[in-house]
Amino acid sequence: MNYSIFSLCWRYLSNNRKLFFAALLCGGVYGLMSGLGLPIIFEKVFRRIFESPEAFSFVTIFIIAGLVPAGFFIRGLFGYLSTYWMNRCGLEILARLRYDIFQKLQCLQFDFFDNKHTGDIIHRVISDPKCLQDVLLEMASDSIKQPLQMLAALICLVYLSLKHCDLTLLLIFVIAIPICFLPVRLLRSRVKNNSRIMQRTEAEVTTCVSENIQAAQEVRTFNLEEFELDKINGVMQRLTKQIQTVIMWQKMQQPLMEIVSTAIISVIFVYAYFKKIPFSVFSAMGAALYFAFDPIKRITNLIGIMQRSTGAFERILEILNHPIEIVSPKKNAYKGSSRGSFAIEAVTFHYKNGAEDALKAVSFEIPEHKFYALVGPSGAGKSTFIKLLPRLYDVTDGRIRLDGVDLKQWDLNALRQQMAIVSQSTVLFNDTLMNNLRLGNFHATEEEIIEAAKLAYAHDFIMEAGGYNTRIGENGSRFSGGQRQRLAIARAFLKKAPILILDEATSALDSESEFLIKKAIENISENKTVIAIAHRISTIQNADCILVFDKGHLVAQGKHNALLDENLLYKHLVEKQLVNS
Repeated sequence: MNYSIFSLCWRYLSNNRKLFFAALLCGGVYGLMSGLGLPIIFEKVFRRIFESPEAFSFVTIFIIAGLVPAGFFIRGLFGYLSTYWMNRCGLEILARLRYDIFQKLQCLQFDFFDNKHTGDIIHRVISDPKCLQDVLLEMASDSIKQPLQMLAALICLVYLSLKHCDLTLLLIFVIAIPICFLPVRLLRSRVKNNSRIMQRTEAEVTTCVSENIQAAQEVRTFNLEEFELDKINGVMQRLTKQIQTVIMWQKMQQPLMEIVSTAIISVIFVYAYFKKIPFSVFSAMGAALYFAFDPIKRITNLIGIMQRSTGAFERILEILNHPIEIVSPKKNAYKGSSRGSFAIEAVTFHYKNGAEDALKAVSFEIPEHKFYALVGPSGAGKSTFIKLLPRLYDVTDGRIRLDGVDLKQWDLNALRQQMAIVSQSTVLFNDTLMNNLRLGNFHATEEEIIEAAKLAYAHDFIMEAGGYNTRIGENGSRFSGGQRQRLAIARAFLKKAPILILDEATSALDSESEFLIKKAIENISENKTVIAIAHRISTIQNADCILVFDKGHLVAQGKHNALLDENLLYKHLVEKQLVNS
């Protein structure tokens, strides 16, 4: 479903309709008391007191005097309830919106993230929804209170004008309304355009901070502290100037409008003086005019907030409206258990932002329970092919079948359950070691987890670190690369998937870590289909078949010795001992 700004606002408001309508009801009472109740009190009560020849008792005067604070009390109480309930509604909207954005991010295919910085996406989840919350609160709170107050004040003016047979004041007011909104119309485009730029610049700040934290080691070892400070300072300076520009144009609207409205009130004052309008009538009209012009100022402010939030709305809508292309079939999705055989049939793949095809009409088969290795120079298409198997991307042309079933006909969760992936860069979450290992199988018992860790040669260093309930910190930075890889292998073992995918799992490791990881992989590879991108020749010499990729083409396949004799590219890679990604 595609959302516009208004449909998005209505969706989240309607999800909290009870709280929302209670707040609106209180806002309506507030508006009526402001625009109609108080001016009538001024006209009826004050006229009776100050223009009547009769004398009043102390009790009567006391009661009449109490009407004004009583009116303001009722107005204030319902205004408070309206604001309080709207804020509660807004907090629930903010939480739900952030959840929905985060949920949508879980479904988007990887091409959405290819050209997005991590900091920019974080900003869209954390900061941009806050702008929407502010707009919704202001819009929901004032969209009923202020127009109703202005309408009630207009009704009061009509009543007073008809009662005293003078429609001139009403005519002046009607003419004044569009004039008061003139500054908003004149400055609207400037606020809107500068607000878009401001939102993008705010995202740049988040991106700079995120990159700096992620690259903390490189920043220090390359002495980049001053460079990073200069970079963030430059972005912050641009953001400051942009915010100043937005504030300048936005805040200019209200004083201009107030100048227009006070000029009109001055005209009314002069007219009332020469027409000898009684003070009680003039004070009632003055109160009605105040409560009529005040909503215009607030509505102007609301329009300014909406214009300033345009950029945030657009960035939120980009995520929520982005199509989800990689999904399970709606009917008859295959959910069986795999044997682990693949058929790759004329597969072509093109990245949306790529200059040419990453894979070009690639065809081969992988029988079940075999070890197939992928080699080739950087950019050959190996990693791209690996990403197609769990449908992180979908093929551009051709098809991939698992056990004879097209990957697109598999239930997506069932398909990914068939595969355990150990990548070069192991991702660990800031949780306990036990919970990180359990990601492979949430139903695994403690005994099964310990057994998996032993098979992955991870049990000893886990115990040395404090045991399985030790928190590992962000991305397990306290552990070495080889230790993190062994944790990933233990996690893959717990998954008990029939297909094991190794994405350069032994690259950039010392010889001892590589030896242990090879033994761990052997422990979990029995009776599995293994597909590995290899960095070192020693990893693939005993593979059942080696697939040689170059510039998106499958240029050769066979066993190690045969390829050495028959394929110059493979021979060159072996001689260089460099089969990289």
